[in-house]
Amino acid sequence: MRAHPTGPPARLTVAEMLTVGALRDAEEVFLADGGGPVEHLVLAGELPRLRELAPNTVVVLHGEAASGGWSLASALHMAWERHAAAVVTPRVALSRSAALLARRLGITVLAVDRDPVEVALALAAEVARPEAERARRVAACAELLARESTVRGVLGVLNAELAGVPVALLVDGGLVAGRAAALRPGRGLTDVRVDVPGPAGRRWAELVAAVPEPSDGYAEYVPTLLRLARAPLLAASARRRIETARRTAREQAAFGLLRESVEHGRAADGAPPAAGTRPPPDREPPVWTSELGWRVEGVNTALWIADPSGAQDPPAPERTTMVRAAWADRLPDLPLVADQGGWLSWWNQPRDTPGGGPPKRLRALVGDVAREHGAVVGVGSPLPGAAGLLRSLREARLAAGAAAADGPGGVREFGASGVAAALAALPVDHLVSVADLVFPALADVRDREQIVRTVLAVLDHGGSLNRAATRLGVHRNTVLARLKRAQEVGLAYDDPASRLAVHVLCHALAAGRPGEARQPDAPPPDTGPGRST
Repeated sequence: MRAHPTGPPARLTVAEMLTVGALRDAEEVFLADGGGPVEHLVLAGELPRLRELAPNTVVVLHGEAASGGWSLASALHMAWERHAAAVVTPRVALSRSAALLARRLGITVLAVDRDPVEVALALAAEVARPEAERARRVAACAELLARESTVRGVLGVLNAELAGVPVALLVDGGLVAGRAAALRPGRGLTDVRVDVPGPAGRRWAELVAAVPEPSDGYAEYVPTLLRLARAPLLAASARRRIETARRTAREQAAFGLLRESVEHGRAADGAPPAAGTRPPPDREPPVWTSELGWRVEGVNTALWIADPSGAQDPPAPERTTMVRAAWADRLPDLPLVADQGGWLSWWNQPRDTPGGGPPKRLRALVGDVAREHGAVVGVGSPLPGAAGLLRSLREARLAAGAAAADGPGGVREFGASGVAAALAALPVDHLVSVADLVFPALADVRDREQIVRTVLAVLDHGGSLNRAATRLGVHRNTVLARLKRAQEVGLAYDDPASRLAVHVLCHALAAGRPGEARQPDAPPPDTGPGRST
């Protein structure tokens, strides 16, 4: 974008008036060229007044000149002959023939509903002192921005003030708020970008506006408004992070209390049960669960989104904020709680509901959220009550471990994961280091990933070379050749005494080194109940 030139202040243009000025609510009957400067304003009530027009004048018609019919046609002809910048007429005086005439002459004609005299007074201030008018609008917009407490509210003020200039907020290149049209400037538009620094001074986000070009007036006005929005945006973002952190801590504590209540037989108020008594297996849920919007009575199917970082601590607050935002857009009716190693949720249904478990559409939406953040999803079994929810959650964690083989966005159900769900509970990192010691020759070979995934496929299918070849998408002879290489590097897959150990270590290598154990063009591992160990 061009910098604001030195010297005389930049004149307003018709395009700027239509976007942020007194003509912003006018109807564009025909827009010939909105980029030329507006140097004069004339309020014309009679046709003879139009003979005195200077070039680059905005003409506001009223009275006899705006009575319609031949008078309006004559006014348009006279304005065109004198190179007027635009003609503003009351909407009631406009006709189809006048609109066609404006197009034929190639002169800008705008229709307004307000009193023409009122419009002319507002335009006069803009034309006479464009810089002062821009400063007034900046001050008014700054006051409106200061009142907003949300990111969407700040973007709403910008898009309302810059009615014809779409504005968007990007975080890590993704649209967070505002209008997507700002990211696709069309013909005659250029983008203006302003960085939004974060709390530590590092770049946190970016404001983007699609501005008509050319217009010297926009060169400072639009960037000024975008810079004014940075502080309210940062304050709104900080407020949202604080609220998210507070909500996350509250939900973590609440679910921890629910877990303790179920696992240790405590009452809703935390008091232990009386001596010699056992609580019923499906008690009424604590009162505060409904205050949080949680439903645990009935049948619950747990959903577990594994933190892609692999850490077993609660996810970082920033990551939880991003996951929660995506979750709220797609699954606003389901809870989301940060827990050790990821995020948990559950699908609640009344008892005796046919079908059981979440629908395919819901599983797909959860998978979409996980894919955006490089995570995978495990789905537990539908089980009754709060105790059933905790058991379903343990199942979902195991199923998520099996889903890791499918890559980001993978969704596995515990009931269909078979042995893979149990293998997911193994200490993979420890087993990988053990495998490096047990198979030292394997570490240095170039076709290590092919050997590992081939041996794993053969053992998964009980030694069937044909089924392993089908799963890998290769010929049976290729499988035989790779098995021969496996024996050369010490993978004794056909030795009954070591077969189980080789199978487990190959699974650990596959899970611990994604991208080596399964190629992108290979189908996902068979997780049916018939898998062999």
